[in-house]
Amino acid sequence: MKNQSQFPKLFWKLPLLLLVALIMILAMIRLGVWQLSRAEQKQVIVDQLIVKSNLPVLTANELFSVDEVNELRFRNVELNGRYDVEKTIYVDNQVVNGQVGYQVFTPFIVDDTRVVMIGRGFIGVGPSRSQLPLVKTQHGRVTLVGRLNKPPAKPPLWSDEYAVFEGSRWQFLPISDLAKQLDLDLFPLVLELAPAKAEANAIKGVLVRQWSEVEDHWVAKHKGYAFQWFAMAFAFLVACLILLTRTIHTKK
Repeated sequence: MKNQSQFPKLFWKLPLLLLVALIMILAMIRLGVWQLSRAEQKQVIVDQLIVKSNLPVLTANELFSVDEVNELRFRNVELNGRYDVEKTIYVDNQVVNGQVGYQVFTPFIVDDTRVVMIGRGFIGVGPSRSQLPLVKTQHGRVTLVGRLNKPPAKPPLWSDEYAVFEGSRWQFLPISDLAKQLDLDLFPLVLELAPAKAEANAIKGVLVRQWSEVEDHWVAKHKGYAFQWFAMAFAFLVACLILLTRTIHTKK
């Protein structure tokens, strides 16, 4: 008798339970759709990377004559100029091969008015965070070859209450703010130097250069997450229908 008396109470609560279930199912579907959207975005980047990496190498004159700068992402470029070593920047909280350290960027002066930030690679923190590690730099005019990319973006969950930089140590690389701080007219994209084939230990002061890659498996990963969310929504829907059916039959 006790169990039977609980069924009418549960029956009157069904509208609320169904509303909660509907909200949860819609949320799961929405997350699945979002993952599919992320997969499409990554696929666009992969396609751009493949196409643009096979285009001819840009010269300095070709680089600076393009109006739509964002179309140059992933293009290979060759520049001749000199480093402005005194204005080297260290982007903090980077991890490469399990090591914590910095991505090193140095302005590269192509001529008196045109300057590009060069992503020179990763270096480990070293024995103390109170002192930035030393980086060896070529002096005089040199020729650099690399690919154009967006500067390091704002970290997830970043709060504007935090300081973006402290001296030469930056948390990310907003080019407009950096240009004002360095008093330079910076190109909107950075040039990532081509990866070196042989690398020594970054802790010992040798820069490690590894291009960040967006490959097909990243697209597949997002599609897999989408399938999981859709499957969870379907399973939850079936469970709710079974519970509803049993409750109605018990009421009868």
